[in-house]
Amino acid sequence: PGSALIRLGTLMAESRQLGLFVALTFGISWLLWLPSVLRSTGVADLPEVVGLMGLFAVLGPTVAAFALVGLQTGRAGMGRLLRRAFATNFGKRWWIPTLLLIPLVGMLTVAFVALVGEEGFEGWTVPSFGTVLITVVTILLVGGGLEEFGWRGYALDRMQDGRNALPASLLLGLIWGSWHLPLFFIDGTVQQAIPVWQFLLQQMLLAVLYTWLYNNTSGSLLVAIVFHTFGNASAALLPEFFATSLGRWTNFALLLVAVGVIGAVSGWKTLNGGRSVPRPSIQAPA
Repeated sequence: PGSALIRLGTLMAESRQLGLFVALTFGISWLLWLPSVLRSTGVADLPEVVGLMGLFAVLGPTVAAFALVGLQTGRAGMGRLLRRAFATNFGKRWWIPTLLLIPLVGMLTVAFVALVGEEGFEGWTVPSFGTVLITVVTILLVGGGLEEFGWRGYALDRMQDGRNALPASLLLGLIWGSWHLPLFFIDGTVQQAIPVWQFLLQQMLLAVLYTWLYNNTSGSLLVAIVFHTFGNASAALLPEFFATSLGRWTNFALLLVAVGVIGAVSGWKTLNGGRSVPRPSIQAPA
């Protein structure tokens, strides 16, 4: 009974931490996106320069994670979280899906939609190596990969504590997708071309892929950051598959197949063949 009470207390504490993380993340990012939303929807006549505030919104999950880690474990804990973005203590074969899985899904989507003659692909050309390199580096430095200190570096361990990997991933994917909601009301965003419900389903599938990589690489934040970077770069370089319903459904179907195969092979409970699930953000340092 004593150990059960301790365990219950731990779960309640982690749930509170997770709730604080979500509230802080949404609060920071949504406030930074708010001026662009007001401008794009015509609610307020604001100058275009207010859009610059939205560039910092991607840091919401990271700021929230470091703030909470700092409150809970001090500067030492913040240092451990930062160093996780540079750790390479995992099998190097995992670089293959990290770098290639989402670009491959994107290219297969574009190839299929172009093959069936969907309108909008007549002027599309394969991007040059220079364009790809600039896009990847830009997104790595200022794009969505920096979110991963929060989503996977802080939240995923708490989501998996007491839950199997699949429901934990789907729940985190729903929260992660919902965090993007202001972007659906901002002119020029990728989200403007996608129905909200379809985007949320896509993020939930993607979250399973992130968990699969995370659980097989000792909780590597480096892998999560690079996977996110290449995913966003693929969307930037292959925007055509978002432009049509067929493209979106093709992309969704391919992601669903990938998740199904990975779950069948790796096991839905842990997504890593039944081995112990890493929890580096809530384990005491050795």
